[in-house]
Amino acid sequence: MYTYVRRAIGATLSMLALGSVQVSTERHDRAFLEDLISDYLNALVARDPSSLPVTTDVKYVENDQILPLGTGEWRTAESLGKYNHTFSDPQTGQVATITTITENGVGAIYLVRLKVEDDGNISEIETQITRDPGGVALYEKLGQPQLEWFEVIPEGERIPREKLISQTDKYYTGMQRNDPKGDYTFFDKDCNRLEDGLQTTNVKTGDPYGHSNDTAFAALTCEEQFQTGFLGFVTRIRERHFPVVDEERQAVFAITTLDHNGTVRSLPSVNGTSSPIPLYFETPRTLIAMEAFRLRGEKLYRIEMTLTEAPYGMRAGFPEDPDMGLSGPGTDLTIPSPCNQACLENTVEDVLQALKSHDPSALALAEDVHYSENGQLIAIGDGLWETLAETAKAGTDEYAAVFADTERGSGGYWGLTKEHTIPGVLALRVQVDGGKITEIEANIVRAEFSDSRGGTMTLMRPPLPVEWDGRSPGQLDAAFSGNSTGVKVSPALLNDYFDGLEVHSSKGVPFAVGCNRRDNFAQENVTCAAQLDGKGTAPNGLTNSISTVRDRRILVADANKAVVLAVALVDEPAVGPNLSPTARIPGTYLVPQLIKINNGTISRVESIIKWMPYGYTTAWAEAGETHDLSLRLDLKSKRT
Repeated sequence: MYTYVRRAIGATLSMLALGSVQVSTERHDRAFLEDLISDYLNALVARDPSSLPVTTDVKYVENDQILPLGTGEWRTAESLGKYNHTFSDPQTGQVATITTITENGVGAIYLVRLKVEDDGNISEIETQITRDPGGVALYEKLGQPQLEWFEVIPEGERIPREKLISQTDKYYTGMQRNDPKGDYTFFDKDCNRLEDGLQTTNVKTGDPYGHSNDTAFAALTCEEQFQTGFLGFVTRIRERHFPVVDEERQAVFAITTLDHNGTVRSLPSVNGTSSPIPLYFETPRTLIAMEAFRLRGEKLYRIEMTLTEAPYGMRAGFPEDPDMGLSGPGTDLTIPSPCNQACLENTVEDVLQALKSHDPSALALAEDVHYSENGQLIAIGDGLWETLAETAKAGTDEYAAVFADTERGSGGYWGLTKEHTIPGVLALRVQVDGGKITEIEANIVRAEFSDSRGGTMTLMRPPLPVEWDGRSPGQLDAAFSGNSTGVKVSPALLNDYFDGLEVHSSKGVPFAVGCNRRDNFAQENVTCAAQLDGKGTAPNGLTNSISTVRDRRILVADANKAVVLAVALVDEPAVGPNLSPTARIPGTYLVPQLIKINNGTISRVESIIKWMPYGYTTAWAEAGETHDLSLRLDLKSKRT
């Protein structure tokens, strides 16, 4: 049974032995709520959550990741900026703010929503950190929000809460696939929008908009922009939450998730022509947005938006949409059972072909088959099923290999891919049981590079210790493809390796003499053991300030090739002295890797690295014991 347990995780993790500070019960009027969120921000930069009045099961979410209160931004925030825009909802006891902060010497836009219970204690904390230094500078230059946001509207001129929400929701409905023939009269004729502090409507600067080269879009009104159909690259807007509704000021604070599935190939321009889609949108993307709306009458008058990127298909930290029924419908086809080495390898090739042809119907899929990309369960037919064009072929192309684990019925692939024009590396697991494919797990790391319009870089992420910009990786080491004499892979050996990575020590980790490793296709002139000890420019492709190595999982253990296809999540808390530029921002690295075993020692390591929001956890790890993860590396560390 595949069930998200994020709510339970939140209840379990939220308290780090923090005492609940009791406050007197009172009506949560505007002054109370605004004082409370001010106290919250002061506690944040003081790095002292113990001063906050919170419930015993307070749930803390940061960029859609559920974290223990006191971690993440609580360990890096330093000071508050000048800009602060607060929204209060006395009726529901919720309050939110858009402000600026400094973390480890770098500016960020910081948004937070608090839910307050009747006793005055905080039960929900939802934050978004938009790490856009340019946006921070714009906000600091503004200094304060426009005065019309604070205008108290006479009662006779107000529209009710339900109407405020429904009118705001029209914005998202209109943006989703953005039909140029839609009715956009819900915009006020004087509507203006800010995006990360930048006005993006009614401006005549001639600057390109976003990732595009269109220099006329930002000169249009809000309504005119929607009438172009330009925003159609936003293919779905889900998790539409409207938690803070300020009826007195006719304002709404909304939280949404925007999916871009990578299938839109061109943008309509203002002059009626079209241009190729920016490279950024050639692959599936998910953006999470917090934004505020001020209405004048029944029309949207002011919009203030900020966003950041999350893994494609990311589930909201406070989900309200119903579970999307992500299990596949299944097919009538079958494969041999049991499935031997050749059968598993052929099944992997069949899955790759189905992905490239965008047609899963030729596969022997179980009725409850599940599919994930980079740890997020998504529907079969979504993600790579719509964008994958090419995969390197094992035995023919330089950089590809196929693996089989007959003991547990899993097949694997590691190789180069191309989605439209964007290269990547795919680490794939296919699980077979009873003549059916029951699970398909894709870990895809795409090339990331910058250009004048942003390139393909994940929004708001810090630089990686080792970047891969799409240049050819050369040949995959032949050691990963050659047959051995049937080596049983010891999970304990892999666990020792991950333990060593976590504690920056090679003690007790059996490396072969002459062991080599590459990380994002870069090879240090340092031994495998020395890198585990923290030596080198970017040891193990990471920093020396990483902490926990968790969600350690063997995807495929091929005894005939003595190769393990594994994945782990590595936390970078951005805490410590003399942090490098790559370590100033909290993050989590998703690290698929190939590990070659030779006579009980590790002789080769090939890893690819993708940055994720701090605290990221995959759906496979969240499901815990509900999954057949018999190869999960949950052994206790023997290190002292």
